[in-house]
Amino acid sequence: MNLKIISAGAGSGKTYRLTRELVKLLGEGMSASGIIATTFTKKAAAELQERVRVSLLEEGFSAQADELTNALIGTVHSLGVKLLRRFAFEAGVSPEVSIIAEEDEHLMFNQSLATVLTSHRVEMMDELSGKLGLNKRDFFDWRKRVHQITALARANDFSIEVLERSKNRSFETYEKFLNPVSDKEAPWFNTKLAEMLETTLSALEANEDSTKKTAGVVDDLKLMARELGLRGFLYWHQWAKISKTDVGAKSREDVAPLREFAETHDAHPDFHKDIKAYIDLLFTIAIEAMSEYSAYKNKRGLIDYTDMEASVNKLLDNEQVKAVLKKELSLLMVDEFQDTSPIQLSIFIKLARLAEISIWVGDPKQSIYGFRGAEPRLMEAIVNQSGGVKPEDIQKFSWRSREDAVFASNAIFTKAFANMPAEQVALIPKRRIKATPESANNQDEPIEMGNALIHWHFKAEGDGRQPGKPWMEHCLARSLSEWLDKGVYILPKGSDQCRKAVPGDVAILCRSNAGCQVMAEALSDAGLRVAIARSGLLNTAEAKLILACLKYLLNPKDSLSVAEILLLAANVPVEEIIENRLDWLEKKQQDTHFNHWVADQDYIKKLDELRLETSELSSAEILNYVLEELDLRRIIISWGQGGQRMENVETLRKFALDYEEACNRLHSAASLGGFYLWLDNLERNSKDLQGAGTGPDAVNVLTYHKSKGLEWPIVICHNLDDSLRSDVWGLDIIPENESVDLQDVLGNRWLRFWENPYGDQFRNTALDKRINESEAKAQKLQQALQEEARLLYVAITRARDYIIFPSNAYPTKWLNRVWHNGREDYPVLDPESNESPWEWDNRFLNVDTTIFEMPRTFEPGSTAQENDPVYFDKNKGKEPFLPYKVDLNELESKGSVLAIHHYEKPFLNDEALSTQDIGQVVSAFFVGDLNPMEDPERLEMAERLLDNFDLAADMEPSSIMERSAAFQKYLEQKFAPVQLLAHYPIRHFIHKQLYATEIDFVVETEDGFVVIKNDFLSGEEKLLKKRALALSAELGLCKEALKSLKGAVRIRTLVHFILDGILVEVDHPV
Repeated sequence: MNLKIISAGAGSGKTYRLTRELVKLLGEGMSASGIIATTFTKKAAAELQERVRVSLLEEGFSAQADELTNALIGTVHSLGVKLLRRFAFEAGVSPEVSIIAEEDEHLMFNQSLATVLTSHRVEMMDELSGKLGLNKRDFFDWRKRVHQITALARANDFSIEVLERSKNRSFETYEKFLNPVSDKEAPWFNTKLAEMLETTLSALEANEDSTKKTAGVVDDLKLMARELGLRGFLYWHQWAKISKTDVGAKSREDVAPLREFAETHDAHPDFHKDIKAYIDLLFTIAIEAMSEYSAYKNKRGLIDYTDMEASVNKLLDNEQVKAVLKKELSLLMVDEFQDTSPIQLSIFIKLARLAEISIWVGDPKQSIYGFRGAEPRLMEAIVNQSGGVKPEDIQKFSWRSREDAVFASNAIFTKAFANMPAEQVALIPKRRIKATPESANNQDEPIEMGNALIHWHFKAEGDGRQPGKPWMEHCLARSLSEWLDKGVYILPKGSDQCRKAVPGDVAILCRSNAGCQVMAEALSDAGLRVAIARSGLLNTAEAKLILACLKYLLNPKDSLSVAEILLLAANVPVEEIIENRLDWLEKKQQDTHFNHWVADQDYIKKLDELRLETSELSSAEILNYVLEELDLRRIIISWGQGGQRMENVETLRKFALDYEEACNRLHSAASLGGFYLWLDNLERNSKDLQGAGTGPDAVNVLTYHKSKGLEWPIVICHNLDDSLRSDVWGLDIIPENESVDLQDVLGNRWLRFWENPYGDQFRNTALDKRINESEAKAQKLQQALQEEARLLYVAITRARDYIIFPSNAYPTKWLNRVWHNGREDYPVLDPESNESPWEWDNRFLNVDTTIFEMPRTFEPGSTAQENDPVYFDKNKGKEPFLPYKVDLNELESKGSVLAIHHYEKPFLNDEALSTQDIGQVVSAFFVGDLNPMEDPERLEMAERLLDNFDLAADMEPSSIMERSAAFQKYLEQKFAPVQLLAHYPIRHFIHKQLYATEIDFVVETEDGFVVIKNDFLSGEEKLLKKRALALSAELGLCKEALKSLKGAVRIRTLVHFILDGILVEVDHPV
């Protein structure tokens, strides 16, 4: 395996290095069709492909740039789909493999899960969840645990056998922390507990202890005694609470026997049985659900992305496939290899063995997606077993951040990642305070820019404890607002001139989505706009108004929707709506045929009209139609916060399209009612996200994990006081060997699941003590410390110009742990000093420290300023419009015949002949004969025209020639033409309607024009006059257009019956 691993720290030019590697190999003759390059996102793939193409063109490799589309550059999923389609027969799948969309997986899995969940199993799992304290605070959905087990098992390609073994080993390893099962039966424990509760309560009520603490214990014990009597048993968190009962000094001896007995509950036979039953049943349900889900997909010819990865991994063991790929594959390039899942890693290793060259680029320090399945342990094993990273393959420079920001990162993380070589951690800044020939900046750093490292310390006014949440968030929001108002300067990317920072230059990073919501609310209260996709779209006024209109369309008897329309659209006060409704109900009782409520209201009338028009439209079309016809955007934007509200409207429109797309994927019918149910499901799962509201005037608020791959001028690292998340509960992949076998990356591992049986009563129990002393806890602790160090590294390296560390009376435990190797009680930053403990490049780094004394409560500030919306004219609704073009069939003839002129006798022709064909021959000859020609030429033209229409045997060419000459002679004598034009084009707007035609002949005279229109009708003079009158309206239009275009005073109009040699002059009022 010819593997080159490139270490690319944050901001070190990773994409540039990838581009140069590809350009170099392509320029040396490597075929683009032999390249596979995988990236973490579609955006990264597109950026890489574009950069490589531009570089190839700049270096003169135009042929290679053209062939670059033959390279397979994309995400792991796109690579897998292409491989499966190409080797469909070998993989045993359809060539038109249908991949289940990620958003549909959960729905299909739940359908499969429902088939294996019997009512007995559901009751049993609900009962066990209660006994183990999982429902103590909120409803606990154990089905999510099932889904987690199946997702993790499938992502690691665990077989049923491995899961069965995992089920058994999970309880076996758990049981080691419990006392052996007592030889006493379960009823004995419960009876004994009831007796001791009674005895203890009697003793407490009889003693002289009147402390509040003891009184609270008495109330709790009475409640538990009552529950024990009614239910026959207590939950295990209640046993734990009794074992930790704390009373006043006078009562300690009275409760000691009860406490000692409660401490023995981990020998209770039911305690062991409940834990084992919960673990066993979860695994059993998960195994059966996986099998059912697999059968469900097989019946329908579907696979999901996890199936796809497993199929590709298996496919790469096929000798024929390996032989084909070995001949074709020149280069395998893997971007962000530290974020790959174990099964993806297995795929890459197998492809790397087939490729001539393999280049993997990444940064183990940024491996923060352990919750998605990424395992740093596997990455570390690959790096070590491939010979490590060579010095020339280490990206040494930081192109992103200022000098002190890079130095601080170096100082902190060379210590935090002591197991890694320092050269793979530390970077050399290219942005220097003082410009040098090697620096990226040609000038010294602008003097307006302050220190890159900032420490904000918040103290509460007065004495007493610091207020709880969201006090810190309000402090941060107010301080940020004042700081930006005061003026802080940043250096835009690619510029040497600094500018004042705006809110959009700031990113506040939080540990959780819930924390982001709290931070966003505080920023809003401080008058700052926030860029965050918050849930709750359906609770916004704009969504309520739009959905009320849609609901009324669906059901005209929906009185709540009518009330919402009156309140939000018509701006009718609530009191008036209620009074109106009560009046209507009273009238309705007297007359059952009375109209619908407020049926005469403008918006309601309009919706009633739309109901018939929208009956066959899709939900997205109806939504758009309602928005436009009722002009709802104008109403919504008048409420203020127009930018955010318009984004919410667009989000709702997108949801309508997403719903229809989901129906299309699932081959189900889409309807307006179905759209409501789909939205309701989004709301119940908190997925009805509002518009993010991004922009230069909005502060970015997001989690640390979501910040990866992004950068901002100013980054605030919030929640530095967060506790270490090192619980052993939940799911863990446990390796059976310390070393990793690269021949079988997915082997020799199993899935451990442990559950906390006490809820929030776990601390200070015997189980807590034993687990804290265990090797499992030590490993989890080390993993958690490394995970949060990597997460903080990602956060600090997002900043280009400023990093802000906020703190308060509580220690910045997270930062302390990273700097002090897990010790969180030693502070890193001193609020009384500008000095920091971070040393790099032979100097200690200074931190710009500010102490803010903040009020204990905050009043909402002024709302964020926004630009006034631009209003267009109101929608006038339906109006009568004339057609764009004049419809000649709709013209009303009001003309009169002025004169009839004969210039030649009618043709004597056979009635079997087509007058249309004869007319076309004669009119064409008339036009051609306007050019001066000798008789032989005229004769040839006449013969050719007759041949073209198969009339040579029926007509003499001379008759056409004579008629043309007579026509020209008549025109000469009657009108004395200055100019004679044929097929004269007219294009003119008459009363805002387009009239476009070609006039057969236009005769320009000394005093005006003569318009002549050919007609092929032949017959009696009475018939011809009637036809001429019918055409007079059209000739009137020609007359009006010509008068407008030419400005002529006199225009005469004639109908030329060309087969009868008659001109009928008509007049029509303009």
